[in-house]
Amino acid sequence: QEKFTPVKFFSIDRVFRNESLDATHLAEFHQVEGVVADRGLTLGHLMGTLRQFFTKLGISQLRFKPAYNPYTEPSMEVFSYHEGLKKWVEVGNSGVFRP
Repeated sequence: QEKFTPVKFFSIDRVFRNESLDATHLAEFHQVEGVVADRGLTLGHLMGTLRQFFTKLGISQLRFKPAYNPYTEPSMEVFSYHEGLKKWVEVGNSGVFRP
């Protein structure tokens, strides 16, 4: 590529997994994936994007927790407080691709 151009790619997919069912894990769910590529982006940009995304879904009580993902660094899990369960549940996982 001769000239770098910032890009954004997103997909929404129906996902199935072999997992024991409980109040926070289902065998079927919808997964949102996204990649934003630009120069100078930081973990703060990612956190702001995730906060905006979840707020538009009506989810405003968020916590971010450092996590390990083999393909991103830094990585983090996203939790939201669930009023019905009266506890924090994981609603997402994310990270910054290494150069």
